[in-house]
Amino acid sequence: MKVGFAISDITPELGIYLTGYGRPERLANSVHSPLTAVVMYLSDGSKEVVMIGLDWCFVDWELTQYIRAAITEATGIPGQNVNLCCSHTHSAPHTTYMRTLGRVAVDPENKGVEYTKSAAPLIADAVKRAKQAARECSVGLAAGKTKTGISRRGMNEEGKVTGFIGDPDLMYDDNMTTALFIDSETKEILGIMVHCSGHNTAMGGSFAISSDWCGVMKKRIADRYKVPVIFINGALGDVGPRTSRWIEFPASRGFSAGGGDGQASAEEVGYRAAADALRLLDDIREFRKDLPLDCQNVTIQLPQSIPMTEDEAKAILQKYDAQTEKDVEPPVDYQLAKIAIETWKKPLEPIFEFEQTLVSFGPVALCPFPFEMFSIFSLRLRKFGPFEYNLLCSNTNGRNAYMPDRGSIANGGYEVTCRKTVRPYVLNPEAGDLAVVQTLKALRGMFKG
Repeated sequence: MKVGFAISDITPELGIYLTGYGRPERLANSVHSPLTAVVMYLSDGSKEVVMIGLDWCFVDWELTQYIRAAITEATGIPGQNVNLCCSHTHSAPHTTYMRTLGRVAVDPENKGVEYTKSAAPLIADAVKRAKQAARECSVGLAAGKTKTGISRRGMNEEGKVTGFIGDPDLMYDDNMTTALFIDSETKEILGIMVHCSGHNTAMGGSFAISSDWCGVMKKRIADRYKVPVIFINGALGDVGPRTSRWIEFPASRGFSAGGGDGQASAEEVGYRAAADALRLLDDIREFRKDLPLDCQNVTIQLPQSIPMTEDEAKAILQKYDAQTEKDVEPPVDYQLAKIAIETWKKPLEPIFEFEQTLVSFGPVALCPFPFEMFSIFSLRLRKFGPFEYNLLCSNTNGRNAYMPDRGSIANGGYEVTCRKTVRPYVLNPEAGDLAVVQTLKALRGMFKG
């Protein structure tokens, strides 16, 4: 198997709207750390596969197709063999056509979409350079625990999920996996892959463009090894950065696992992640060569429904029409009720489908999802997947909000509510379990032993 790495700087100009937190006044006024597209190109002579680590919060399916087309035109690589993996930094432009339903002031001029399209040639160029640099490789792998992230589903004494408080005693994916690629003949280091889980929100509501803690981590590792580092985010849905920012609410208090307090938090979390990754990388002693490469495209089908009945929606509209002044922007519940009414008038769409591009090389399988996946799904893939390293990848090739498990849906919280504000439909509570089952079936079909 051959591998090639390349990097393009995709940092936007100042003045652009920064996504995340839904604050229309967040116009970038400085740069904390650059945004990059890190490409890992893989080939076995008959097939070509591309993994791209993007320092973006997310990218929707329409723009995924646009960027894939640019890559195909520049390199000839089939678009369906390209995975766009977003780090989920909240200090990047609004790189999607999709709006949070009920919110009208987010990037109203679509400058983020214009920026995304202007970055497509830079991303395609990085893929082209990575392909040209590809060499026969051997791979060293290591996995261990990390304290980069923490469960952000902290609860009060009543069991209510409150305010993104970190809780180390709750279940979350605290695994880190590293891959070190070397030239099979010269033993020269070619590039590094790091996979772990956590929201890139340590910068908080800063007005600085930033790749957040993962940018700090990548730079620290690159300074040590002098090669490109691709970061692929895992089950970030219920995992936040483990910051030292203290927050208090009437019913709970603790260290924040939502937004940190700027550069200090980003560097604190980033250096901790780098230390964990460097420890794993430096302990690698075995390198495997002639690894088989595979790439399979499957269609995942999940049940969905409109989040409120027609009667419930009408009741909300009647309530607010009677209480709200005409010149005041209605609350989100009102706007969601209007969307539900309109959706009920159209033919129902009981099934949501998405394309999943599964990639495996040797003992590693990369399993992408266009959601902010919860940890239980990552842990289940790790446990039951046929490969030695079954790695879930969130926010890849699309943006469809959170994918909570059934227990988390029952407990509520921001992530559960947020699902209603991205699409007119929400996935049914069992959807995450079904996504895992379908992914495992596809992985077993790929596995050669």
